[in-house]
Amino acid sequence: MTKEAIKFMITEVLEGCAPGESGTYFVQGGEALRSTLKNLTAEEASCQIAPNVNSIAAHLIHTNYYLWFSLEYMHGRTPTADWAQSWAKQTVTEEEFQEEQAKLISQVELFCMLLDDKDLGEQENIFGAIANVGHIAYHLGAIRQLFLLVKPQNS
Repeated sequence: MTKEAIKFMITEVLEGCAPGESGTYFVQGGEALRSTLKNLTAEEASCQIAPNVNSIAAHLIHTNYYLWFSLEYMHGRTPTADWAQSWAKQTVTEEEFQEEQAKLISQVELFCMLLDDKDLGEQENIFGAIANVGHIAYHLGAIRQLFLLVKPQNS
């Protein structure tokens, strides 16, 4: 049940409402990560609204990096983290923006598949799985706030 709950939650952050549902644990429906990103151009996603405020593109790239890092652990590897580098790129081309969105979707799908093989009785595995839900939900919130500033007409 725990694995199904984690997969449900991470999918809900990415996709929003499940078919037939009117709301989610995170958003009302259309504010999920995938639909939010689809409503942006690369130029909008690359906009830094103020000094020292990361762009939507940077949040997406960082989220992908975190997922990659987690997937490496799920495969039994021990990657070396470079968290500063995961925030270094603030602007993207349209092609890069589409690639990062596709990467997010594929990594979430892979995460859900690999989760089935994990023993969630082990503390590190369950903490890591839950941390991914929280991490992606956090960045959804940050991206939604930036989205409202970049595209206020869509609020």
